[in-house]
Amino acid sequence: MLDIEICVKNGTKTVWFVLPTSREEICSRLDIDDAQETFLIDSYTAPFTINETDNINRLNEIANLYEEHSGHEVIDYLPDLVKEGFYSDIKNALEEIDNIYIYHECNSMLDIAYQFIEETGLLSNIPDNVQRYFNYDAYARDMEIEGSFYFTGNDKALQIP
Repeated sequence: MLDIEICVKNGTKTVWFVLPTSREEICSRLDIDDAQETFLIDSYTAPFTINETDNINRLNEIANLYEEHSGHEVIDYLPDLVKEGFYSDIKNALEEIDNIYIYHECNSMLDIAYQFIEETGLLSNIPDNVQRYFNYDAYARDMEIEGSFYFTGNDKALQIP
């Protein structure tokens, strides 16, 4: 997993920290009074956007969530899902990561419809000679209208609750 790092600036002194880190550690290494509420984040290394006045406690929570879900198949797509508006921020996306369904080898809504029908057995109680009349294209359109899907570009589609 990629370390989430921030560079905190105090006057002319800047120090890099790997998150999660404590406020005390930041204050100690930058020679700042412990009572200081905010820090100026000069730079960062993270798979998501960090603003210069983001709260350290919140960033630590996000770093912990990233570590907790580091092996999840969807983790690398979360910043894109935030950018596309599926989630309000990266923390929200991380909290919802287990609710995202992954369709493999899918590049279209039609692929998703076929896979969904196969996995759920939706047509399993319908005779074969009737199944062939099922309109997969219309079903795929309905799925697209009723759901939220994101195509990753590498044969995966994500269904966002």
